Amino acid sequence: MQKVHRIVLVDVIDPHLHKDEAIKNLEELKSLVATYHGIDIVDVIQHRTRPDKATFIGSGKVEELAEIVAGKKIEIVVVNAIVNPSVLFNLTEKLWIINPDIQVWDRVDLILNIFDKHAQTLEAKLQIEIARMQHMGPRIYGLGTTYFSRQAGGIGGRGIGETNIELMKRHWRDQIKKKRDQLEKISMQHMTQLERRKENNIQGISIVGYTNAGKTSLFNHLTKKKKIVENALFVTLDSVTGKLYLPTLKKEVTISDTIGFIKDLPSSLINSFKSTLMESIHADILLHVIDISDPKMDEKIGIVEKILEELKVKAKRIIYVFNKIDAFKGDGKKKLSEISNKYGHYDPQFISVTTDYGINKLKEEIEKSLDRTA
Repeated sequence: MQKVHRIVLVDVIDPHLHKDEAIKNLEELKSLVATYHGIDIVDVIQHRTRPDKATFIGSGKVEELAEIVAGKKIEIVVVNAIVNPSVLFNLTEKLWIINPDIQVWDRVDLILNIFDKHAQTLEAKLQIEIARMQHMGPRIYGLGTTYFSRQAGGIGGRGIGETNIELMKRHWRDQIKKKRDQLEKISMQHMTQLERRKENNIQGISIVGYTNAGKTSLFNHLTKKKKIVENALFVTLDSVTGKLYLPTLKKEVTISDTIGFIKDLPSSLINSFKSTLMESIHADILLHVIDISDPKMDEKIGIVEKILEELKVKAKRIIYVFNKIDAFKGDGKKKLSEISNKYGHYDPQFISVTTDYGINKLKEEIEKSLDRTA
């Protein structure tokens, strides 16, 4: 049985924003916490025009947070943002007295800890280690100017603490290079496999999309594989490839399932996962799976589009696959009309993996697209 962590969520919102909206803003973070097997004990929401530079929430709210950590036996504090390392250090320093084992994370820390739980292959583990080291690197330097600098003051102004900082920096640079070299070897093997497929005229399809949109369910349906499907974020970390036979074209193509995207992912984190996303970058066709029942559907489409642009995908065609239509509630005709007007150039397909609706039509669209791009 996995340990359940007691967690408090911290966020800053505009003073004019209603509390209900503030709670909605935390929904995705709550899903991440649940995926990490954490219990969201309480939320600390501070109304400010901008976050406090030192502690994110300001000194008054920090006192309130300290009382919560003490009273509710909190183990982890999660800030709903990507913040300066000094903010996390300042918060940790103020909470150490109450709980010496307290951990203060930002959004990226939480995601990386979830990745850790789901990593299976050497490739995924290397990618996580690199991403973590890149994220922690500035924090090490931040610690250098606070904790370690107290030790400075030796001969010629170069104290023990200053030497320690230089050693830490050098060790960090050496370790990250070592991990990158290991990952580069795996990437080269991937590229060799992809080039062989191209030489043998084997076309590739890659499934992408926002996390929890139903990518793995569609992958299983098309390839007849049985990858584990969970109602949780980031279950898929490694790119997994299967095959699909297309009767009209009388040939087999490869299909890959990839890591789900999410908002506020820093470029360094995306770059760390380029090795895994190589199948997507070099695919002939991308199937962008979208949860049509999600109220934030358009926002999430925009996030995925932005990440695909950052990755410089070379796909000749992208098909938008609107999944979970069986779960959609509202005016169906109006929704279909809006999608056709806004995303018509992506040949939108409407499916339900659960009920099998639209799957055959999607396969036909895949065949037509591959025939055009061959």
